[in-house]
Amino acid sequence: MSYKISDAVAMRMIQIFQEAVVFGIDGADLMRQVRLIVDPKDDETLTVDPDYMEAVEKNFQKHVAEAHARSARELIERELEAAEKTAAFVRSLEASDDLVN
Repeated sequence: MSYKISDAVAMRMIQIFQEAVVFGIDGADLMRQVRLIVDPKDDETLTVDPDYMEAVEKNFQKHVAEAHARSARELIERELEAAEKTAAFVRSLEASDDLVN
């Protein structure tokens, strides 16, 4: 017997591609993890297993939290670098002012 895929399966495939690109995850590994069931409403269609989608959502939230943490660290590092440059500039102005006086 052959099966069609549901819109949910197609959307998950698109999400996998996006996650692979955005998070730098191996898309092939994500594809192998997909779990499908026969759609209870249409026995000729495969749909995404609800338990699998629950696990996907938890994993996605973990990756988003990690990405936010990385972004926050990078922002703090840029702010510290800017503050250090400003402090160095102020010190150079003070030093040149000392030379003039």
